[in-house]
Amino acid sequence: MLNTFYDKFIFTNSLQYRHNNFFLVNLPFVMLPVDVLSVIAVKEDKGLNLSLYRSAKEAIIQDVHKSFRLDFGVEGEKGLEFMESYFMASGWGQLQRTDINYEHARCLISVSNSPVAQACKGAKAPVDTLLRGFLAGIFSVYFRRSVECIEVKCSALGEAHCDFVVKPLEEFDFSNHLTASQLAVE
Repeated sequence: MLNTFYDKFIFTNSLQYRHNNFFLVNLPFVMLPVDVLSVIAVKEDKGLNLSLYRSAKEAIIQDVHKSFRLDFGVEGEKGLEFMESYFMASGWGQLQRTDINYEHARCLISVSNSPVAQACKGAKAPVDTLLRGFLAGIFSVYFRRSVECIEVKCSALGEAHCDFVVKPLEEFDFSNHLTASQLAVE
């Protein structure tokens, strides 16, 4: 038994290992040690972090979402739940969303047990750059408009969990150091 999410794909033979690659239906994926991600996560290079964030967001919007829609036929609330389940089952931590507002494209997300943040204890700034990109992509698809994501609490900095704010870019206050450091290149 892997976990309840992946078990159903194993049972239906939709999770496969072929030609030295893993596939969930037709979506290829890899498994790798968290240390590989944590070494990148603690880099204090705003340009690199912004590039990683934007690339992750775009990959979700352009590629992963299309694969999930085509292979699983999920859209709207069901699509959002499926994407969240996929990322939780893949080991990114336990996501919990609150204060979701579809009309204004806003959401608060809390992630417990982020493996990247746990591996980066003592960091100087929030470290979940890739997860922010994934969340921005997932919620851009769900809200059907571009939204951004910043991490306002990070367990790598001693918090109990990681908290994220998702909303349209124009609603962020760039005088706030967290917003400026995560969404703007100086």
